Amino acid sequence: MSYEVACYHWSNWHRTKSNDEKRGVGWTEWEYLKDAIPRFPGHIQPKKPLWGYVDDSKPDIAAMQIDAAADNGITSFLFDWGWAPNPDDANNIALEQGFLRAPNRDRLRFALMWCGGYNPGAFDYIVNTYFAQPNYLRLNGELYISIYEMHRFIEACGGLDGAARAIAQFREKTRAAGLGEIHLAGIEWGLHSLGTEAADIIKELGIASSTSYVWAHNGTPEGLHGPYRGWMEKSVGLWPGFAKAYGVPYHPNVTMGWDPSPRCPSTMPYKIGGPLLYHTVSGEYENVWEPYLSSIVTDNTPDEFRRALIAARKYLDGAENMPNKMVTVYAWNEWTEGGYLEPEEKYGFGYLEAIKDVFGV
Repeated sequence: MSYEVACYHWSNWHRTKSNDEKRGVGWTEWEYLKDAIPRFPGHIQPKKPLWGYVDDSKPDIAAMQIDAAADNGITSFLFDWGWAPNPDDANNIALEQGFLRAPNRDRLRFALMWCGGYNPGAFDYIVNTYFAQPNYLRLNGELYISIYEMHRFIEACGGLDGAARAIAQFREKTRAAGLGEIHLAGIEWGLHSLGTEAADIIKELGIASSTSYVWAHNGTPEGLHGPYRGWMEKSVGLWPGFAKAYGVPYHPNVTMGWDPSPRCPSTMPYKIGGPLLYHTVSGEYENVWEPYLSSIVTDNTPDEFRRALIAARKYLDGAENMPNKMVTVYAWNEWTEGGYLEPEEKYGFGYLEAIKDVFGV
């Protein structure tokens, strides 16, 4: 049986114009990981990437990522994507300068998870720049794209009617380019924010499936830290309810871990419910999203991660109305949130090998 194992790819591990201006020339998110400190006895920080602090906008680095992913059962990357008129200040640099220029790019498919508001110019850009690529991810022949925060997308479109018109235009532009139909997926965290009308909105916008980005959106262990096993069991137990609530297939999400403590400055106490802080060129900190910091998940070994993957495969095999055997995985490189599959010093390639054990050919 064939499975689509789609792994989220976060892009902030390279220099950007915005980071140069806000946080200092040459700054990347690796600086937060380097400065991370333990927040309780036994807490392992900073994490140490086995490949070092790589620049994901480089084709040779992307090629290394692609080979490691494809060799271990991952079939596609889902890029966290945001569009901006200035290509040097957008969330597409790793995708366009790295992944799409890698000599082995055909070993993986790719797709977008739309993370930023709404701009009509983005539709033409997506159709021409991404949808036309031969290795863009399709489910049953339809181009897969998800929206991270559906509630914010609707708000940016001026309401549901505006969002429906925008999606209709998007679909028409895709057809006019001779590329066929769109498979629009909703991230359940953003769907949940729509309240009791979510199922009706899903029908109005033609959303074909739902999935999740990370289990932390539905809660974390109580207290400062807690074990992966219980968190996993609670998260897996939510999957049937998502399918029932939204009336479309739910593609299960498997989350490798959760530890956002590197995004709390080492000079400050780690406070659950506190703000996500970014330092500025002046050396001060700015609040980006409050609250953000939450309980840290421990004991997320490759063996525990494997248990979650097995649960996802079992769900896919047994679920009704599941035309596509797709699982989403958090995440390839969310190092400063504690979710990463890239090899690290403690477990090496252990998390990737777990995927290969469960979903590999």
